[in-house]
Amino acid sequence: MKKPIGFEIKLEPGSKIVTIPIADDLKEYLQSLSRGKSHIDYLKEFLGSEHNYNVAEKAVTEAMHKSLPEDAVANCQFCNGDSKDESDKACTVYKMQMEFTFMIAAQEFIRIVLSNKLIYDHKAALQNLTINFYDSLEFIAGKGLMFLNLEKLCRFALSANFQAISKNFAESEILQNLQIINETLNVLDDEDIQNQVLQQEDENYLDLQKRFFENKQRYYKEKLSQQEATKGKHKSRQRNAMSIPQHALYYYYLQAAGEFPYFENHPDGKLKAIEELVEIEQIPTTPKHFQMKYNFINNHQSNRIAKNQVANISYVIDKLSNNLKAKEIAVSELKQAQTKTK
Repeated sequence: MKKPIGFEIKLEPGSKIVTIPIADDLKEYLQSLSRGKSHIDYLKEFLGSEHNYNVAEKAVTEAMHKSLPEDAVANCQFCNGDSKDESDKACTVYKMQMEFTFMIAAQEFIRIVLSNKLIYDHKAALQNLTINFYDSLEFIAGKGLMFLNLEKLCRFALSANFQAISKNFAESEILQNLQIINETLNVLDDEDIQNQVLQQEDENYLDLQKRFFENKQRYYKEKLSQQEATKGKHKSRQRNAMSIPQHALYYYYLQAAGEFPYFENHPDGKLKAIEELVEIEQIPTTPKHFQMKYNFINNHQSNRIAKNQVANISYVIDKLSNNLKAKEIAVSELKQAQTKTK
């Protein structure tokens, strides 16, 4: 559990906040230390516009005022006109401690965002997280105290990070995602083991992170499997567009190249092997008819290397583009067939 961030000014009874004038050169030096983007500049950027920042700032100011002790408002000498000295404002110390808390809380929030590029680059997630930063500010009614619920904010940040990662994965290749996921899970496991060895508290929500990446891993593995199955069906449909003699030639050349088992080697016989092939590849014929066409080109070379087979062999060569050895055999026989007279 992360400790909340808060600040309280404790004054002795009767004491009050006073402003000490400083020399111009010291003021200029102090201003030089704060050059660059302030926490206000960052919050405006994260919220998407100055208008959005003003709306949020107004809500915080109203919440600060509502948290003031009743007597701080009722007995305020300045507000009641009994004093023109702003140091007599009863709310000064409360507003100072809440404004200082806000500044420290905002700087911690900005550090979290800037250390996570995925969140920073995902503008929708960043804007939503910044709104949640304001929602993580809690006020103690009647005390004039404000604190940042850091545990709540860190969980919001974790959710924003998951959202940004999901978007990044959706725009990337599946294999690349799986590689990133595997590497990340390995790092998380190492960190978890290290915490257990050193008996350290888990401050990085490792269990939640591992669950998130394991779910993504399962999702992308299934998606990859579905894609491969779809590709397989597409190839099968392409083969099914072939005529039966072309199918016979296709498997003949695969067998000749040693890339597909011979039907004769099936433990239940040649016909059983053909029956299984026709069923699995959904070849639109009967096993008997396929066997007849296969035997025609397999049993007699002259039937296969013939002028009337040139078109069939040429067609099959295109289908063997991923089977180089089988394609090489088919190309050789095509050249022979092209020289035949009949």
